[in-house]
Amino acid sequence: MKKQLFLVFTLLSFGFSVSAQKEYKLTKSSGRLNLNISGAIIEGYAGKEIIFTAPVLKDAEEDERAKGLRPISSSGFADNTGLGIEVSEKGDDVNVNSVSKKTEGIMTIKVPQGMKVVISNSSNLYHTDISLKNLKNEIEVSTSYNKILLENNTGPMNIKSLYGTVDAIFTGEIKGPVSIVSVYGYVDVTMPTSTKANIELGSNRGNLYAADAFKIAVDKPVEKVNEKSFEKATVVVTDNAVAKATDKKTDNGSNEAVSGITSVKVTGTNAVVTRVNGLEINTASGISGVTNRLNARGLTINAFGSNRDIESIKGKLNGGGSDLVFKSNYQNVYLRTK
Repeated sequence: MKKQLFLVFTLLSFGFSVSAQKEYKLTKSSGRLNLNISGAIIEGYAGKEIIFTAPVLKDAEEDERAKGLRPISSSGFADNTGLGIEVSEKGDDVNVNSVSKKTEGIMTIKVPQGMKVVISNSSNLYHTDISLKNLKNEIEVSTSYNKILLENNTGPMNIKSLYGTVDAIFTGEIKGPVSIVSVYGYVDVTMPTSTKANIELGSNRGNLYAADAFKIAVDKPVEKVNEKSFEKATVVVTDNAVAKATDKKTDNGSNEAVSGITSVKVTGTNAVVTRVNGLEINTASGISGVTNRLNARGLTINAFGSNRDIESIKGKLNGGGSDLVFKSNYQNVYLRTK
């Protein structure tokens, strides 16, 4: 049996002494809640108010000079809740933005189940886990480093993380479409075997794992995609950070068309080519014809590339139903039974 993935957050884990809870309420039971914060526990409930709660730290230092003042930020947001966040309304939207960079424990947000929830956080410094549970409307999450925990949500949902992992547990019917994608983190999904779905699993660098109980009727046997590799193929940069398709001899004497360079960085006599024809390049060296950093015309780059099979499965569960997509670019994808 899969171990419980969803952490029981306790304030003791932070080593703080807590004397009370701060609370802020807003009467709202429909529309969209937009959260631009570092992290929180967001929980759906059968109510008519959005309730923000955060711990008051007994040992928190108080700035005597700040008495009578309120925190503001360079973004123009001002704390109107006492919780280090600004809450404002615009039409059907409720917008929540962080003001204080220091988080006092874990914020909990109780959301009426009829509301849509949108979360974004691109910070690489200020990020904590994001937990969403018991929500029955649309969810959209886009983060850079946050770990994302999903439990007992129905969907639809669009979950994207750059470096964070995503753990999801579905306990009942799933309303699609559902897309859960992490670039550098794993994606781990638990759901009932009775789920009716059009399902797609994919990983560029990792592996795909599924419980035997899931009988995926593959739409069509998908051959592994093998991007063509080349070794020491010469790439000629004809203009600053721009390359046209060029046929050059490789070490084995065959002609290879090298094109589609999306990034070329020139520093002195070194250059880094990140992708050629969708193929990641590890290193690039052997630069010639450099006149200065701004004029890269005439550069010749000897690039060393490698290829990797892309794992992809697309099919139906129990005859098909909601569209479900679970993917990770660099890590594994897991599909477990509930």
